[in-house]
Amino acid sequence: MYIHYCRHCQRIHILNGHKTYCPRCKGHLTELRISYIKYVNLDRQERQTLREHCKNPGELLLLSAAYSRTQEYARWLSLPVSNVENYHTGHYAAYSQ
Repeated sequence: MYIHYCRHCQRIHILNGHKTYCPRCKGHLTELRISYIKYVNLDRQERQTLREHCKNPGELLLLSAAYSRTQEYARWLSLPVSNVENYHTGHYAAYSQ
């Protein structure tokens, strides 16, 4: 679970995965650096303070988490070669479990 902030509707969203578009207004999301556990343990006043800090573009830049899809991430998503079985035609590959 990741904490995101939408500048357009000025809301904080808890979403699974690295999302880029707001589920409410389809605006651009900024992923925050705060962890899910830390965010859910904040009281109401602390959450309001965090939302106020996110409204300021300079502070939002400091609170945002920059993630990049690196080559290691791409390798993590790919299947190992041992899971691919090539059959009698050279154009067909099936995945074994």
